[in-house]
Amino acid sequence: MRPLSPVAIAAFVGLLATSPLAQASPLATPVLPAQQGYITVADVTMTVSNSAGYANLRKEPTSHSALIEKLPAGTKVTILGKAAGGKWYHVKVGDKEGYIARNLLK
Repeated sequence: MRPLSPVAIAAFVGLLATSPLAQASPLATPVLPAQQGYITVADVTMTVSNSAGYANLRKEPTSHSALIEKLPAGTKVTILGKAAGGKWYHVKVGDKEGYIARNLLK
């Protein structure tokens, strides 16, 4: 096998430089989900905190939905996602899942 000539190497490098794959910067900063208005859900916890001293855990993301449980202030919940345009959080508490209004958590 013969080594490539400097001209052949230059032509090959030129082809690589114009390739669509070569246009992306290896140091490009990815856009994180939180920067797009999403929350990440892995082990995100929040605490029930409001002036009433409790939050209603509901079956659906609406105040008219069936009540699953009243959670006292200080209860930690795991956030599973957002619902209803971000006004409610889908949460897990122990073995129960439901929805809590966003303004009742911090």
